[in-house]
Amino acid sequence: MRTKFGSVVYRADRKSYRAKYTYRGEIITKTFKDQLSAQAWLNNERSRVEADKAGITKWTSPTERKRQKTAIERRRVLFCDYVMEEFAPTWLEYAADGSELAAGSKRKHREYLSHLSHADFWKYPLTGITTEDINRWLSNLDNFNGGATPRKKTFQLLKAIYAKAVAEGAVTKSPVTMKAPAVPKSRQAQIPPATAEELQTIYANMPSTTRIAVWLGAILDLRIGEVVSLQVQDWNPKTQTLRVCHSADEHGGLKATKTATSNTTQPVPPQLGKLISEACNGKQPTDFIVTCANGSRITPNRLRDHFNTAKVKAGRPDLHFHTLRATSITAAVATGASLKDTMVWGRHADAQTSIERYQRASGTERMREIANGIESNLMGHEATEEELEEAIRATKKRLEELEAQLAALRHQNR
Repeated sequence: MRTKFGSVVYRADRKSYRAKYTYRGEIITKTFKDQLSAQAWLNNERSRVEADKAGITKWTSPTERKRQKTAIERRRVLFCDYVMEEFAPTWLEYAADGSELAAGSKRKHREYLSHLSHADFWKYPLTGITTEDINRWLSNLDNFNGGATPRKKTFQLLKAIYAKAVAEGAVTKSPVTMKAPAVPKSRQAQIPPATAEELQTIYANMPSTTRIAVWLGAILDLRIGEVVSLQVQDWNPKTQTLRVCHSADEHGGLKATKTATSNTTQPVPPQLGKLISEACNGKQPTDFIVTCANGSRITPNRLRDHFNTAKVKAGRPDLHFHTLRATSITAAVATGASLKDTMVWGRHADAQTSIERYQRASGTERMREIANGIESNLMGHEATEEELEEAIRATKKRLEELEAQLAALRHQNR
C-alpha cells in the first residue's frame, strides 16, 4: 500500500509488514507484525519530517534517536547499579578464564567489593565519576584499615569495572588513569630462607608421619595445602615423579591447586624418593602420604603446629612453612637455575612473583660469593691461620659424618 508519504508492504515470506520512506537521501524502514502498527509508525515519522521542514524540530533517523536515548539512559545508570547488575555477578564467581573461583577467592572478592561500596562515588552516575573523585578516594585509602594488599585489590577492581564499561560502550573513557597504590613487601617475604642444618633439625624434631613435609616444601617447593593433599597414587616410583594436582579446602576436603600452573608433575631426587616410598609403604592408592600419627588425614593447621614446634628447636622461630618455598628457590639459584628455570620450578601464576623471588635469591649474599670467587681466581688467596683451622674443623666434621653414613650403610647391608 502506497501513500503520499512512504509505503507499507506486506511480506508474505516473513508474514510481516514493512514500512518504508525516504528522506534526505536516507532510506528508512521498519518491520511490524500488523498493518495498523506499520501505518501508525509511518504517520509518526511523517510528522517528524514535516516538523523538520517547517524548522520546528530537527529530524534525525530512528537509529540516531535510539543511540541518543541509550546515551541518556546510560547517563542515568548509577555506578552501584552497574557494578551489582552487570559486573559483580560474574566477577564474584568466575576467574578471567571462565573457571569457577575457589571458595577462598570468592570470599576475597566479596571483601574487595564491600570495600569499594564504601566509596563516596558508589551512588554517583556511572558516567559522572571523575578522575578527581577517584583521587580523593585514593587519598582517603591511606587510612584504610584493611591492609595494603586489599587496598590495591580494591583499586584494581574499580579499574576492571571501568574497563568493562568502556568495552561495552557504557562510558566513553575510563576515569581510572592513575597507578595502583603501592604494596610494601610483606614481613614474611623478608624472612631469610632456612639453612640445610636448620632443615635437618626441624625434620628430626617432627613426628615420623609428618617430617617428610619439610623436604616436600624445601626441595619440591610445595605449599602446605598441596603437601597434606598428596595421595599414594600421586607417587610414581618407576619414573621417580610426584603429581601435584590438589590442595586442601577450608572444610578438610580436596580442591584444585591454587593456580593452573601449580598443577604439575615434579621430578623427585633419589633420597627424597626413598622417603616418599617409605611413607607410602602399606597404604592404599587413595591414602595420604603425610598423615596424623593414627594414619588419618592431617589438616594444614595441624601440620603447621608440628612445624612450628620443631622450628623453635632449630633456633628459627621466625620461619613459616611457606618460607620453605623461598628456601627451595634460593637453593635452585645456588645450583645455577636461571630466571626461566625459577619460573617453571616455582609454578608461579605471574612472572613478577618469580622475578622477585629470583632477585632475592640471587641478591647480596650471592653477589658476595661471586665477587669472592672472582677475586680468588684472579688474585689468588693465602689462607690465614684462622681460616685454615676452620677448614680443618669442617673437614673433620665432614669426615665423621661420612664415616657414620658408611657404618650405617654396612650395617643395613648385612
